[in-house]
Amino acid sequence: TRDMDFDAEAMRDWVGSHLEEATARDGHAVLSNERFSGNPSGGWFDAERVAERLAEVVPGARVLLVVREQRSWLRSIWLQYVRIGGVASIAGYLEPPVRGDHRLPVPDLGFARFDRYVDHLDGLFGRDRVLVLPYELLRRSPEAYLDRISNFSDIPLPAPSPGPAVYASPSTLECGVLRRINLLATRSSLNRGAPFPRLERAGRRLASAIGRFATRGGEARRLHRLHATVESLLDLPAIGESNRRLAARMEQPLAEFGYLLP
Repeated sequence: TRDMDFDAEAMRDWVGSHLEEATARDGHAVLSNERFSGNPSGGWFDAERVAERLAEVVPGARVLLVVREQRSWLRSIWLQYVRIGGVASIAGYLEPPVRGDHRLPVPDLGFARFDRYVDHLDGLFGRDRVLVLPYELLRRSPEAYLDRISNFSDIPLPAPSPGPAVYASPSTLECGVLRRINLLATRSSLNRGAPFPRLERAGRRLASAIGRFATRGGEARRLHRLHATVESLLDLPAIGESNRRLAARMEQPLAEFGYLLP
């Protein structure tokens, strides 16, 4: 919603009614949407504005923010971009195609300096009401990850149950095929001009089938190239300094999770 159409009071009333319903059922209200922190393909251009609106609507909220080591984070974002219809290479996706062309928002790698966004949330909600966790802790110790959230939120959470990965990233081989199929068959806000949209479903099945032939060695080589490309685009000293401040704020040794530090 545009700023001139946003009615914080009406939104507070609407959200408040749902919060009251949850409380009446002895429940806990959790608002969660990945869009709260912006959209990667739009350069996270409105992340701060959305946070400010949330602070207006639910000023007493406790906020959970999950961060991820920036190189693997950007690689995962690109894989997801291809999965939902993107056609650009990782370099083409992360870099503006023409410098000075500001017709549409594009990925802004400055957002990878997470400490600045955390500072913004601290200022809006209060530092003691903002919990920042590394995604890598979830992978290493789901129990410890959930305990941190439960202790922070006062919401009892069940123990994690073992199971297969849900919505895991596609292989890089599958993405390589899917990128070409998207160009021809997948219409979306990321590619509005695909000429053969009726072929999308068959094309996706083909990409998935080819992806099953990915070898461990081939995947390792392609992932290494993706990693090198991301590193070449990032301001590594600035990222390291940001992570140093972030680690101090989180009281978490991020180096053990592979984060760049000075």
